[in-house]
Amino acid sequence: MKSTHLERRAEKLCLATGLPWADALKRVKALPPGSSLIPEAHPSQALLESYVLSGLAWPNIDTRHPWGIRSTDSHTDSLALTFENNVPQHVGRETMASELVRALVPRFDGHNEVHGIPGARFTTDDDCIHIQRIGLPGSLRILGITPEDWTSALDLQRQEDEGDSRFCHEHSPHRWHRSEAPFRTPDTGSILSRHHYRKQPSAWLASGLLRRAPLFRTIGVPLSTTAWTNLTDDGGTEWIIEYINEPASDASCYHQGFTNLLTDPECGLPIAGTDVDCYCGNSAAYYCGCRFYARSSIGQPGALQVRFSHRSGDRAQRYKDSLDDYQARRRIFRHIPAHLASRRTATSPKP
Repeated sequence: MKSTHLERRAEKLCLATGLPWADALKRVKALPPGSSLIPEAHPSQALLESYVLSGLAWPNIDTRHPWGIRSTDSHTDSLALTFENNVPQHVGRETMASELVRALVPRFDGHNEVHGIPGARFTTDDDCIHIQRIGLPGSLRILGITPEDWTSALDLQRQEDEGDSRFCHEHSPHRWHRSEAPFRTPDTGSILSRHHYRKQPSAWLASGLLRRAPLFRTIGVPLSTTAWTNLTDDGGTEWIIEYINEPASDASCYHQGFTNLLTDPECGLPIAGTDVDCYCGNSAAYYCGCRFYARSSIGQPGALQVRFSHRSGDRAQRYKDSLDDYQARRRIFRHIPAHLASRRTATSPKP
């Protein structure tokens, strides 16, 4: 157990972001006392991060870490995401780089519909890939992917499209392509524009989840992470996250530590739990999955639902076909110390 207040704050930061201990402790020492450990993104930055999470929400590849994210490093006007780059695949030439290119790089098809992040342009250097939206504040860095892998993934995507779609940056490198223009200041003139317009009110939630993606590793051994959205009656978006895992805790409520930290005043989101469906005490034969529900604690639009869908025994067997991969997933699990896992949330689990 960490003995000082600084160490306990650094411990929370490590669990929420995946930062190494030394980096987390250095960051905490530089922060004003009582300040948030993970800064909130400004609106334009939050919208960029919302597009990123939307692109990664339902992966086409089998990542080990949640959405392939090993660690995050947040600032008000920027975010660095370190991805795994050794994703074991059984189909073709799929890599983490190809997943990112397919999900994030904007390209337009014959109907001028845009796939990826409208207005985003990507540059590379020796260390990372940089993302910025033309003329808009905010930036994101992708670490863990080499420039060579990125270039190869771009070429592969170009081959797969076979003329069905084309990269916006190749036709309009320094300004918004005509197919992207409607999304710079989206209105409600079309179904697609309405879909993008609805990203803005709840971008704070998507950004906050992305900045804390490594926190999901505290729930159990990660087997699969997916997410999708619904519209809410307050003009925002509900994010539904399904984290399929193998529980690696003997606690009677094994996901309690996660919900504690997700709502923690120092490292969590500005949300409050509204309900918890908990069936951790049921036998495996009758387990139907626990769920945590939350909304903004300060009146922002949107909602959150996290589904803790665990697999054990025979139900987890297919994830153990490759024992090397399974053991690598087990090493990803991060144990939450008892002093962080024992605090009860405002909404207690149902018996």
